Amino acid sequence: MFSSTNLIIGVPLLSSLLASVSIGVAAAPSQQLVQQPFDHDAQILDEGASAGGTPVSKHDIIASNDRVNVSLYVMSRCPDARLCESVFQQVLHADGILDKINFDVGYIGTPNKTEPLGVTCKHGPLECLGNAHQLCLFNHLSISDYSAIVDCQNYPSSFPKDIGTVESVKGCVETVGRNWEESGVGACIEGGKGQKKKKKAADKEAEDRLAEDHRRQDDVPIYDKQTKKNKDKGSDPEYKLGKEARKLLKENIQATYDKGISTSCTIDIASTIVKGGQRRCVVDGGVWRGCDDGHTAQDFIRVIEAEYKNLQNDKAFDSASD
Repeated sequence: MFSSTNLIIGVPLLSSLLASVSIGVAAAPSQQLVQQPFDHDAQILDEGASAGGTPVSKHDIIASNDRVNVSLYVMSRCPDARLCESVFQQVLHADGILDKINFDVGYIGTPNKTEPLGVTCKHGPLECLGNAHQLCLFNHLSISDYSAIVDCQNYPSSFPKDIGTVESVKGCVETVGRNWEESGVGACIEGGKGQKKKKKAADKEAEDRLAEDHRRQDDVPIYDKQTKKNKDKGSDPEYKLGKEARKLLKENIQATYDKGISTSCTIDIASTIVKGGQRRCVVDGGVWRGCDDGHTAQDFIRVIEAEYKNLQNDKAFDSASD
């Protein structure tokens, strides 16, 4: 049921791009969006920015009225998100589509101050980490790179086993040909060098204390147990996510939660054509639901093209009236 200007999808990305998609209308230059290392106030550049394109503020893009706003709402370890993303990746790579949409992604979870990361995720702590990892990709890379890396993570038959591990996201970043450190993704996910040094020093201090306890007590079993406990603590989600990634995760999940979106994947397309102002399509339990306009890549492309054309017509009419 595609209605108005927003398209929402809730899912991680498989062979396509994302699973939950929200589409809305917004204005911006007709160039493909490229998200450069981003610090909330940073800029998003179009795909041609590296070749001299003009930087455009992310907030200016979202506030514009010339493009169709598309937002994807997903869960990184959700099979339904994987299905949606496999379809939507084709949409994002269709000729000219990135020139006509403002694309955003939202991850689904529940704000929870009692959790180490400040949120609870349906498929466990690893999904929270996976969500954060993909948000770092989205905020530091172009949409096409983000899509390709999520697709890489979704591709293995072992999915979602490795989603949420640094090895998975880092391997796919390198597979797509992006630099883990220079892109800013590494620092976003793992934290700055200062944080790493502090943690390393703290871990060494803890190890030294344990070793001293071992020497005093001459109790190898206890030492081994304590050492294992210390190492296990180091693998806790709280210790493996950088400050920026945690902030992105909490803010993004809070925003999705506030919108009442809980199904991955959910696709919303803001509309100026359909009554109600929104077109919605959901994948739940492997079944597409409420997709009145269809749920193939070509169906989504057709809807976006129609919404974009209507926006341009409205703009021309407004200009003529003035």
